[in-house]
Amino acid sequence: MSQHIVLTAVLKELDRLAFELRSIVENQPEDWKKSYASYRRQLGLCITEMVNLANHDLGLSKRDGRVLKATVEVCRAKLARHQEQHPIETLVLDGPDFMASFDRVHDCFIEFKTVMQDLIERYEVDWKIAV
Repeated sequence: MSQHIVLTAVLKELDRLAFELRSIVENQPEDWKKSYASYRRQLGLCITEMVNLANHDLGLSKRDGRVLKATVEVCRAKLARHQEQHPIETLVLDGPDFMASFDRVHDCFIEFKTVMQDLIERYEVDWKIAV
């Protein structure tokens, strides 16, 4: 059960970081580049941690493991493309290309979050049944 609590906490942190990142893009505070880079890095760490926890602690079925892996691969590919096309050093937050790319990455985080919520809920039920 503790793995579900940790996964849920990391999922909440992912949500918070995504919200903070969007807030930076929309409000462009004075020190936005440093904050943007930090939140972007932390989001990547949250995803990695959640995947590790899910794979090692939940005992995912092969099917669920494949779904999670495919979701993460798509998300990482979109994030890598976004970071390649919009490096922090030359980033212009107001640009339409940036916003379209940012929204695609954000949508990817939402998809990842949805998959993780489903896994946490289903394996919580499975865990309760097994006890």
